[in-house]
Amino acid sequence: MMTAIKIIFPWGRYYAPPWGLNPVRLREADWPPSPWRLLRALASCWFHSHPGCTLSQDAVTLIESLARALPEIGAGKVTFGQTIHYQPNYGATAEKDDARYKNTRHENHFVAVHGPVIYRWPEIELSPNQQKLLADMLAGMSYFGRAESICHAEPIAAAEIEAIEGIGWCRPTSGRKISARCRDVFCPDPGQFCVADLWARRDDGPSVDGDNAPSHLVNALLSSDMKVDSAKWVSYEMPEDWPTNRVVRTPRIVKKQQVPVNEGPRIVRYLRFSLQCRVPIHPKFTVPLAEQFRSAASRYFRERFGDSQTSVALFGHRQDRPEDVNGEHQHAFYLPTRSLETGDSEGQGSITELHVWCPYGFTQAETQVLLSIQRLVWKDGRYPVRPVLTAMGLQPPQGVPLADGTLKGRVWRSETPFVPPRHFYRSGHKIREAESPERQLIACLRVAGIKVSGEVRRLALSGEQAETLESQPPLPYWSIVRAPDDDEYPCPALLFRSHTPIAAVQT
Repeated sequence: MMTAIKIIFPWGRYYAPPWGLNPVRLREADWPPSPWRLLRALASCWFHSHPGCTLSQDAVTLIESLARALPEIGAGKVTFGQTIHYQPNYGATAEKDDARYKNTRHENHFVAVHGPVIYRWPEIELSPNQQKLLADMLAGMSYFGRAESICHAEPIAAAEIEAIEGIGWCRPTSGRKISARCRDVFCPDPGQFCVADLWARRDDGPSVDGDNAPSHLVNALLSSDMKVDSAKWVSYEMPEDWPTNRVVRTPRIVKKQQVPVNEGPRIVRYLRFSLQCRVPIHPKFTVPLAEQFRSAASRYFRERFGDSQTSVALFGHRQDRPEDVNGEHQHAFYLPTRSLETGDSEGQGSITELHVWCPYGFTQAETQVLLSIQRLVWKDGRYPVRPVLTAMGLQPPQGVPLADGTLKGRVWRSETPFVPPRHFYRSGHKIREAESPERQLIACLRVAGIKVSGEVRRLALSGEQAETLESQPPLPYWSIVRAPDDDEYPCPALLFRSHTPIAAVQT
């Protein structure tokens, strides 16, 4: 007997201020997400899908059933962050000629979330009709909190919850407590809740089936210190490892470094950043974003340490170091990708994360350089990207798509287009045969350690388009290049498409 709701944030962020708190006093976003906010979102989904209609009795029963008990709230690791912007404000003055434009500071607090957020009511069981109604209402929930918090919501079964790794549970206490492990959460009062309290004051005599819409609830509450009928603050006890192992904090940056950058232990090899942006980032910007991050790391390193020092992890191998076995590159690799929690197996989702992997490892100084990157400019620079650290360790978590130079399956598909490292045109847009993309692909695979024979084909740009685009150089859209046969290895067929990912299928 249980009812549970799963909310996934594809952009990896949850924006929401705590209820009724003065923005000047705001220091962190609302966390864990308020159950009162969830009930308002459910009612909003109903009204949005039934314009001009009053709340049905089935919807009233469902929402009031969920308000009869306070839910347990589960989530993975989080990072608290903020963005700051300045709003032009024309200063008031008695003389219009003396008026001046001023900038009003606004802080936009958010939580970078890794994985889903779960609401669980262990003592509430819904009927089949109520379960279907709940699923329909959740399907219409496109954001949770502020409009930047794009989300997908759906019911979830107990077996699916148990399969989620790294989730920690926040449980309600009997009232309000002052403790390092407790956080105040705005909740419905189970003994007094009425569904009309979600959008109206009781003094106004609201009715569920009334003909006229009431004034906005926030406007009605501004004169009463935002006190809502049938709602209260409740202290939730956070997981046992809160905040030590649950909140990912950016280490303090030491500006003065007394020892060489490459000296000292390698404290981390893998870092994951949540890419915070006001708009979705199209996958075609994968390579520019990776290059932006690498360039920013190089710039911050030079600003801090000058040209007198170098970094094996950030800039590549050094032949004079014994750690560089056979002169192999041990530098960092950067992979912007979609969130691995959205279930988008086809890779069509927007870019929301950046994975950094360095086989050589980063020292504390090098790690601080990466954590100093606060802004990435992509496309025309109108909407910058802010990287927020969400995980770090010596090894990447399971399921992170980082290549290790071997083919482990029969089908392999890259997340990004193949970009030939060398220019392959000569005058007249003719391909130099020795530098063709196919031959460069074969060379790159062999350098990466994939020493198998194969076949490379260049396909048409799309299934419907048999000819190349006028904006693209005239490339032969069907050409076959065979690598030399080798009896020692099997022969896979590698399918190459100029502006799409690479697919390799073992034959």
